[in-house]
Amino acid sequence: MVSMTRLPLISATLFLAACASPAPVKVHYPSESTVSRPQPAPAPAAGAAAQGPFEPNAYLRACYGIRVSNSPLVDEDGWVINYKPIVVVNGVPLAAAPANDVCLTSGFGQRFGRRHDGIDLQSRPASTIYAAAPGRVIEARVSTGYGNMVLIDHGKGVYTRYAHLAYIQPGVQKGGEIGFGQPVGFMGSSGNATAIHIHYEILTGNYNNPRGSKGLSPRDPFTFPPYEYAQAY
Repeated sequence: MVSMTRLPLISATLFLAACASPAPVKVHYPSESTVSRPQPAPAPAAGAAAQGPFEPNAYLRACYGIRVSNSPLVDEDGWVINYKPIVVVNGVPLAAAPANDVCLTSGFGQRFGRRHDGIDLQSRPASTIYAAAPGRVIEARVSTGYGNMVLIDHGKGVYTRYAHLAYIQPGVQKGGEIGFGQPVGFMGSSGNATAIHIHYEILTGNYNNPRGSKGLSPRDPFTFPPYEYAQAY
């Protein structure tokens, strides 16, 4: 499974807010890291959305011992090259992986003749899944394919989906507000899933279309620019 020696955390002092000014992010890097260290950012705006305990890992690895479909580029040890733990989508900062100490089982793109609209992440034991950014819950329900599923509107035409949950976190319901890093549920295998994992999607567009979330455009989390307002330490 994933070596813990290369999974430092981003500080919980993230204070991401969909409509607030960018806030500083502290990213832990190993001393031997060659990753360039961004410059400090301005202080967060007052009134930023409440946040939960989630601290994203600074690195992501492909799961050991399996064939990862649609895998992004990885180094000889399986670590995703140029992984960005916080990405920016239409001006909205989002966690690229909404759980801790996970590995990648499937990337974004064509898979077995069909388009895979997100990424699949796994941990052993299974773990809590967190909101990738603050927003408003617009779906929290059981879907035939996705199983227990949560869809969050982060503003600016940006949405995230969390599927195959074992359960949806109590209190997470349609119309409710949620802060960055607050639990949305627990990793599971509900719906059309063959193993315990989280299927995570970043979507853009206008939800108010005849097809709802199916009318949104799925996006590859690994192709977005990094969140620039970060302070390494």
